[in-house]
Amino acid sequence: MKVLRLVFLMLLFQGFSSNAYASEIDKIIEEEEKVIEYEQIQSTIDSLIKGNEIEKPNFRQVVWDLIKGKQPFDSGSVLKTLIYLFFTEIKVNLNLLIKIIGITIIAALFTNFANSYKNKYISEVGYFVVFLLLATLIIQSYNIIYAIAKDTLSNLMVFMQALVPSLFATAAFSGNFTSSFIYNQVLLTIMGVINGVFLKWVLPFIYIILVLELVNSITEENVLSRLLELLKTIVNWSIKILVVLLITALGIQSFTAPVLDGITHKSVKVAVSAIPIVGSTLTGVADTVLGCAVLIKNGVGIAALITIIIICAIPIIKMLSISLLYKLTAAIIQPISDKRVTSLLSNIGDICLILLGVVVISAFLFIIAITIILNATNVSAYIR
Repeated sequence: MKVLRLVFLMLLFQGFSSNAYASEIDKIIEEEEKVIEYEQIQSTIDSLIKGNEIEKPNFRQVVWDLIKGKQPFDSGSVLKTLIYLFFTEIKVNLNLLIKIIGITIIAALFTNFANSYKNKYISEVGYFVVFLLLATLIIQSYNIIYAIAKDTLSNLMVFMQALVPSLFATAAFSGNFTSSFIYNQVLLTIMGVINGVFLKWVLPFIYIILVLELVNSITEENVLSRLLELLKTIVNWSIKILVVLLITALGIQSFTAPVLDGITHKSVKVAVSAIPIVGSTLTGVADTVLGCAVLIKNGVGIAALITIIIICAIPIIKMLSISLLYKLTAAIIQPISDKRVTSLLSNIGDICLILLGVVVISAFLFIIAITIILNATNVSAYIR
């Protein structure tokens, strides 16, 4: 819907304008976009997106491509790149799968050998040795994706801090003063939740669940299974409740603030049009200026959505590949392994997916927040 409205405005300008008028529109846009801190945003993007796996976006060029109705990237090549990166990460992490399978096969042989002599003590000692090796591999791999998740959330925060001043400056410039102030507070609240709750509480809490999962796998009794189930439920429902509350707050504001801006905008137009002789001319100029501001705001917002996806794409692929490898390993070794090992690896895969979910939900919150803000701050532009 947002893209369609953006295209509609652009077609509207192009449909009844000459080349000279289009040139004037470009000049207006160039003047209005001076409120955007392109250099700060671009330097932030360059510092956050490292490596050559995916191309760094030129933020200003993406905004202009969107304003002009051009596609800022080739969706087909992007999809191919993401698929290639996914299988590359699977290939890189196959070493982990091979190590776990190798340890499991050795443990199975040792257990069968001990059982042939009906010596359960030797079998348990063998399992404990295998468990220590597996625990070492699990902690090493989990530390990797834990660091990826933490860095990704931090990177999202840094990018949003660079984006917020420009996004709301363009929103205010398009006549949405009340909405800019209110949505700025809501977006800062979302950033505070991600920084104060997800980074400082949820991620360490998930690490505790991992440690308890390892402890629970030492014996056959699963004495901590109910506690682990409770802790996972707490994490899942806490995240869901926070998401619902934040999206609800955004939704509620979209019913009030944009309407106030629309009323103000309409009142100003009526007052200006009442000026003798030049009133209608001034109203037309004001509409053109505000229309250009809306184009810029939408361009900045959509470019921000694209950048957020790029920032999160590679970390999500890396985390997803490790999570799926744990689930795949558990499925492969189930016929030959101790059920405790199989259950442990499957549960570690679930924990990795919970960690991945935190990153995805954080990105989703920013994406949905920007989308709602763009839609809501277009209301005043369409009120006649």
